[in-house]
Amino acid sequence: MHVGSPERPLGSAVPAGLYGHWASSAGLDIAASISKGVREVRVGDRTETIAVRAVTPNAFALLGVPPHLGSGFSPAAANGAPPVILSYRVWQRLFDGRVDETGQVLWIDKDPYTVIGVMPARFWLEDMSSPVWIPMDMHRLTPTDALETIVRRAPGESVVALEARLQPALEDYASRQPEGARQIAIKISGVEGTPLGRSLSFIVPYLLATAAQLTLLIACANVAVIMFARWTARDREIAIRASIGASRGRLVRLLLTESTLLAATGGLLGIGATLALRALFLRNMDALAFYDLSIDPWVFAKVAGITFVAGVLAGIMPALYETRRLHVNPLRTLRESDRVRQRLRHGLVVFEVAVTVALLVVTSSMIAGYYRARNADLGFDARPLLGVSVEGPADAGGILDDLVRVTSEVPGVVAVAASTSVPFVAAGAREQVSSAASAAPVIAVERAAIRGPFFTALGVPIVGGRTFTSGETAETRTVVVNETLARRLFPNGAAVGATVWLSSVPHDVVGVVRDYASNPFRVAADEPRVFVPWQPAPAERQIRLVVRTAGDPAPIALALRREINRAVPAGVVSSAVTFDEVIRIGRREILAGTAPLVLLVSIGTVLTLAGIYGVLAFAVARRARELAVRVAIGASPRTLVWVVARRTSRLLGAGAGIGIALTYGLARMVRAGGGAGSLYDPPLAAFVIPVGAIVLVGLAATWLPARRAASIDPAALLRSE
Repeated sequence: MHVGSPERPLGSAVPAGLYGHWASSAGLDIAASISKGVREVRVGDRTETIAVRAVTPNAFALLGVPPHLGSGFSPAAANGAPPVILSYRVWQRLFDGRVDETGQVLWIDKDPYTVIGVMPARFWLEDMSSPVWIPMDMHRLTPTDALETIVRRAPGESVVALEARLQPALEDYASRQPEGARQIAIKISGVEGTPLGRSLSFIVPYLLATAAQLTLLIACANVAVIMFARWTARDREIAIRASIGASRGRLVRLLLTESTLLAATGGLLGIGATLALRALFLRNMDALAFYDLSIDPWVFAKVAGITFVAGVLAGIMPALYETRRLHVNPLRTLRESDRVRQRLRHGLVVFEVAVTVALLVVTSSMIAGYYRARNADLGFDARPLLGVSVEGPADAGGILDDLVRVTSEVPGVVAVAASTSVPFVAAGAREQVSSAASAAPVIAVERAAIRGPFFTALGVPIVGGRTFTSGETAETRTVVVNETLARRLFPNGAAVGATVWLSSVPHDVVGVVRDYASNPFRVAADEPRVFVPWQPAPAERQIRLVVRTAGDPAPIALALRREINRAVPAGVVSSAVTFDEVIRIGRREILAGTAPLVLLVSIGTVLTLAGIYGVLAFAVARRARELAVRVAIGASPRTLVWVVARRTSRLLGAGAGIGIALTYGLARMVRAGGGAGSLYDPPLAAFVIPVGAIVLVGLAATWLPARRAASIDPAALLRSE
């Protein structure tokens, strides 16, 4: 269950204050959880960094999932050290799967907890990071803490009826909020799908599904080409069958039976390959045991339906054409021109080429996105950088100086600074900036509040003016802008010393900083930004640091956790990630989305090669007499090769042109929608490479038919005729 408001998207977590209103409502079965970040968990001499999630004591009972071992949370379990329940994988890691682990003590940071249970192997709640669960203390939450909320409907209760039950408490909570924050809506959705599936870009499943459908259509077109060739060679047989009384419907059924049997054979081979790959993955990839890779029988029923439809689709057009003329005089089919058949075959090959080019463009653009992420000029060197998030009390700003001091004293740390906007970790708020109170242009920018040597720690140079001094605060109304914002507000280049209006308040520009990227998966690093001195708000709970190290920052991350937990008890490190790690994970996600496309494109390319080869080979066979006559009157083998290759060039040119036009139009739509520089905005090379690839495929498919045409012996062929 989620909430939304004009300031927050519908789908945001539920504020703790609103959850309290619902929890106190009679007859409402509701539970909640909240992430406590990644903590240091210690058992004996073993220390691991593990995600911790706090849940209300009734959460597991509400979900109807009993522990695999031990018991769930209960009031009786709260005596003594606080209880903790382990995920199955943490139980295996820390206790080697021993059944006597209940009652053992483990330490989360500096606090002892008593293990009371282990959840089942594939259980997850809100995330699949195999955490440990501790009971949620509602008294330690602030009203604005965001809770992931679950509610169980009464038997037979609809979603609309549940919303009606939740509405009174929602309206009471909203009436207690400030006047501008009373428009709150709720959204109820079923507990379905994994967090990975929900976090995946919505376009990726549709992209893969479309690619699979297009590959299937290529296969159907290829089978149709084969059917045309096969039935054209059998036109005498079909004419005789019609002459002795076979109806058109019977002939169509005969021809469709052949195409459907071909499709069924391919479908069975595909299912067999799928089951073999599934068994291979389960045998060699232990991590997949956490997921349910069983195949629903309904999926096999769908595959059977798709196979049947594909067989009919591949055979219906050739069958209808081959039987269309038989109601007049069947024997006339022996003397009719083959031009219509030829056009249909060529049209199918053009379709194959166009779809293959489109798939190649999409795959090339995603691969290009991977290389952009790998080789992108971010504006700074990511290798020695570490992003740290620290959760503190309601006035976390009070521990900021201690955090910076402790972090800077860790061996290997070169520079540390705090900011509300750290690349790859957190983005700053959006605000309006203009060069005068009522002047144009008004530009929406990212506002980053910084403290300490932020630009030095990040490795971004100041190109004009200076950075903030230690005495400057938000009240001094000074700002630093990046090159893009300076260029857009002050085209004449006089940004330093000028005045900008930030949310209708004048500020003096004291420096200009080099542009840098906050997202490695976009080409452009020219997002406008404005920087102000950071003065933590009273309710600030999150502090984010950027840390530059002298060497590899990965070993320093654990030392940072320990030192901060030791020297700043009020602050807890919720995450500490290296910038390189974020980039590596992003690259793997791109490859995970691209890998299925590569397989589909490979299949489509092979099918297209087979289609071109089939059409040319059949054309050479049908025109063998003509080619023999050409040789007899003096045509050279080179001339015969050109006759075959000319047909290939026309097919490739038409198909490639259509495919490029379609994908280029889609790329322009992506740019118009704000996706310029994203993975789905293909560069020029993504259009050039597919054309080159399809030309090579065409040459490969042309070689054997052209060689056959060049080796024709006119005397032998004419004697056989």
